[in-house]
Amino acid sequence: MVPLVSVLVPNFNHARFLAQRLDSIMGQTFRDFELIVLDDCSTDNSRAMLEEYATRIPMQLLLNEKNSGNPFLQWRRGAQMASGKYLWIAESDDFADPRLLATLLAQMRCRSQVGLAYCQSNYVNDLGQVIGSWLYYTDDVDRKRWKKGFVNDGTNEVSHFLVQRNTIPNASAVLVKRGLFLAASDGAELHRLSGDWWTWARVLLNSDIAFVAEPLNYFRSHSLSVRGTTKLAAGCIEDLNVKCYICSQVFVPSGIRYRALKDSVARLWECIGSPSLVLAEGWFEEIQRQAKMLHWSAPFWLLWLKAKRRLKRFKVLVYFARFVTGTRCRIS
Repeated sequence: MVPLVSVLVPNFNHARFLAQRLDSIMGQTFRDFELIVLDDCSTDNSRAMLEEYATRIPMQLLLNEKNSGNPFLQWRRGAQMASGKYLWIAESDDFADPRLLATLLAQMRCRSQVGLAYCQSNYVNDLGQVIGSWLYYTDDVDRKRWKKGFVNDGTNEVSHFLVQRNTIPNASAVLVKRGLFLAASDGAELHRLSGDWWTWARVLLNSDIAFVAEPLNYFRSHSLSVRGTTKLAAGCIEDLNVKCYICSQVFVPSGIRYRALKDSVARLWECIGSPSLVLAEGWFEEIQRQAKMLHWSAPFWLLWLKAKRRLKRFKVLVYFARFVTGTRCRIS
């Protein structure tokens, strides 16, 4: 019998988290699912752990002999192997409340137009200890909206919220229709950080969304995560790329475009604020090209960023001179 849900676990070097991840899947109150685990040529003891688990629990186990270089290639590969109507991409370093699948599935089965449902996430450390809620991440977009559940038209969600930032920050909190995912994830592999954002936006251009405010997902942040090891500079270009794509597909009010640009400017300053950062040739030109497509005020913001960076460089030189000479003048 074909299962209703396919659970995908893409893994790379997360051996120390795998037991908690897999146990939280097998502990779900909803049981009509298949489990597909994909290891992307891990260099830790993930393979041995997974092979041992495969002797105890039913799963399809795919072990790459060569690293794919991109997590979203693994997502698509798993989705193509899957047979369920719905997909849960349970990332290997996260874990879940036993009620996650049942709760999200209920949201989708009672509303045929909902193609993606997700829940709030708790923020956990390497040890799995809860250290906060991911509400902080969406507060800059809307302080009240994600404090209670909602159902929304997908196009409205994309044009008013998802265009500002990826307000669906963790795939492990998402249940999505497999057919929609396969169509929408085409091109996700061109992104290192933002393939999920790209995919969710494209899914919601063709379906509605449901959100559950209860934190049933545990989103782990650690030093080996993709976001922790990917250069900020590449992430800034991807950020603008997704926003510009959304604006090319759906009408986005000028005020929302402006807020989206301001969010990108904050990310850009995080990137170029370090005077020691060496940027790739043509990086700023690509930033300029995409930012101008997002909002007409982009050239002014970028000039301000350049001036701010020059000033910071000057201050660093002054502080260095003070250190060398022993002078103690203050620079405001």
